[in-house]
Amino acid sequence: MRHSKIHFFTILFALPLIFSLSCEREQPHPIPDVYVNFTIELFDDPEFFFLQTQGSTAVIYSYTLGVLGLGYNNNGIIIYNNGDGEFYAFDCTCPHDLPDNVAVDATDQNGIATCPVCGSRYVFPSMGAPTTDSPSNWPLKEYNTFYNPNTGFLTVTN
Repeated sequence: MRHSKIHFFTILFALPLIFSLSCEREQPHPIPDVYVNFTIELFDDPEFFFLQTQGSTAVIYSYTLGVLGLGYNNNGIIIYNNGDGEFYAFDCTCPHDLPDNVAVDATDQNGIATCPVCGSRYVFPSMGAPTTDSPSNWPLKEYNTFYNPNTGFLTVTN
């Protein structure tokens, strides 16, 4: 009877330890949260009209919208049209190069952004994930998008 109590207590104390070791805790994204909340018009604004095309990309800066800051360290926000009314929004800041606050270059229009410092390449259709040959382990920080196809309004928030 004594051995069964020892086994019982051993198992009772070992189970929480096993579960805590087996469950990896999710780490927060390295890009700190910043307030993001803006709306652009895809139908009527000539600056964003091209975003109606699948695969198109635009980089939105604070001076574009007349706001104080956009994205972490005011590096801007990338908008990508994934097609079928799906839009993705990513912070332009490279998560690999913190604390240097380097902005990725998303001007090639191929659905990929490249960091000019570390060379990481981020693929927009893959939720901003880095390519396998990139030094970065983190995707670009993503923001929420809400698109109304009836009005052409695209809202980006966090």
